Amino acid sequence: MWGDGKGQRTFTLRNNGDGTVTFTMHERIGGLMFPMYAKYIPNFDESFNAFAADLKKEAELIQKKAN
Repeated sequence: MWGDGKGQRTFTLRNNGDGTVTFTMHERIGGLMFPMYAKYIPNFDESFNAFAADLKKEAELIQKKAN
């Protein structure tokens, strides 16, 4: 988990019991002043999706090398 007084990002890995793992990432941003600057924060969905896709690709490569 990563976070400070204004935000928190949580990464979760869940073993599905069938040789696969589910990765989830959740981000929460807040704080007293957040409503005043929220409209200036860009949408990071594309970056988060790229991060997850890269993580999946690397994990699958490591798994392939292990077999």
